[in-house]
Amino acid sequence: WYQRRVREAVVSTQSTGTNMNAESYDPFGQSSSGTSSLHPSDAVKMQDLVSAIETSIQIESQMNIIKSMNQTCFERCIYKPTSSPLGNGERQCIAKCMDRFQDGLKVVNQTIMQRAKAESEAMHHSAGMSNH
Repeated sequence: WYQRRVREAVVSTQSTGTNMNAESYDPFGQSSSGTSSLHPSDAVKMQDLVSAIETSIQIESQMNIIKSMNQTCFERCIYKPTSSPLGNGERQCIAKCMDRFQDGLKVVNQTIMQRAKAESEAMHHSAGMSNH
């Protein structure tokens, strides 16, 4: 539907010619003045697409974190890879490594959230100041 929408916009622009006073729309149907040329059902489809992309990015990010944790803990804890089961020392090392890795992620996520909250509050505060 997105490609169809872009094609329709291009054909429409080509068939009507260029009008300097005509409002122009980007490929997502948004005009420079903030109005939308999208049909409500297209807007819903676009929102669904954006949500699907965001979910995909989150999944990929989580997979990268797990991959990094696996690689890091393997390198730290498995000295001589063999076909035999892991020993108690290796299991304990891996468990502790994974715990430390997850604790580190919690600290990073908390820091990101605190900074985002502080920035949001600063923007809200500065917007309130400009209205006075």
